[in-house]
Amino acid sequence: MRFLCDDNLGKLARYLRILGFDTLFYSTISDPELLRIAASEKRLLITRNHNMSAKVHPYGILIIGHDNPLAQLKNAVTSLNLQIDSASLFDRCSRCNTKCLIVDKSQITGDIFPYILKSHEIIKQCPACKRYYWKGSHYINILNTLKKIIDEKYISGQWPEL
Repeated sequence: MRFLCDDNLGKLARYLRILGFDTLFYSTISDPELLRIAASEKRLLITRNHNMSAKVHPYGILIIGHDNPLAQLKNAVTSLNLQIDSASLFDRCSRCNTKCLIVDKSQITGDIFPYILKSHEIIKQCPACKRYYWKGSHYINILNTLKKIIDEKYISGQWPEL
């Protein structure tokens, strides 16, 4: 499933990307443009704008009523009955939505702290924005948070081991 989050749902967009979902987000965008992009790219539109409930969109519109990003995520997962592929967790860049690739650590020695290179087997990089990712404390904190709010029935496979 592919999503487009409105300009009030940037943190939700990041969480959906972390869960492996192709999710677009624009910090400033008009409602007609949201609808146009969502339709042309076959994306479900997720919005906080209750006026959008009167609109017709071929791929659906989910109205989110919560202010808290974690409550928004839980609402999206349960309302849409999302099946989260555990193998796809953390595969996308949380900032730009591009799929990340595993990098050869010998090619990035000047870009990453030596301790990170020594202590982590796998390091990924976003080919678009060049951001690096590894399973450090931030990964562990996010994973623990996700485990608390998302019921296991929505996970295909198992949560990664810490």
